[in-house]
Formats: sequence, C-alpha cells, structure tokens
Amino acid sequence: MTNRQALMKRLAAAQFVLFDLHLYLDTHPGDIQTLSIYKKFESRMLALRHEYEEKFGSLSLVGAPGVEWLKDPWPWDTEVCC
Repeated sequence: MTNRQALMKRLAAAQFVLFDLHLYLDTHPGDIQTLSIYKKFESRMLALRHEYEEKFGSLSLVGAPGVEWLKDPWPWDTEVCC
C-alpha cells in the first residue's frame, strides 16, 4: 500500500466514524460525552484532510484553485489500472 493509499484509508475511517457518530447524535442530542468524541474525530479528520491535500492535492473541486486540478495527473496516468 502506498503512502497515499494509507492516508486515504485513515481519512475514510475518520469520516466513517464522524458519520456514524452524527447519526447517533441525531437520536441522542443530549449525550455530551459522545459530542466530545465527535469533536475530537472532527478535528482528526480535518487534520488528515489537510495533510492529504498538502501532499497529494485537493480532494474536491471546492478546494482546488481555479482549474489546477485538471493539470494534475489522473490516477490512471500514474497508477496501474486493475
């Protein structure tokens, strides 16, 4: 597994935890302990996202300046296709 894949896997895991905690908090809005855990993972996810984007470029069009994302190599340009 490449560094890029490992970082993406960690980011996806943090996003999954956030989504799951969000669903729980929808039905348990008064659970302060879970809200604290949610905020911790939100912070972790944002740090991982920032790290990924610093190393490998923007993950979305919103974060890409202009059309810079079009100039980057596409995954099939640099990786072996399945």
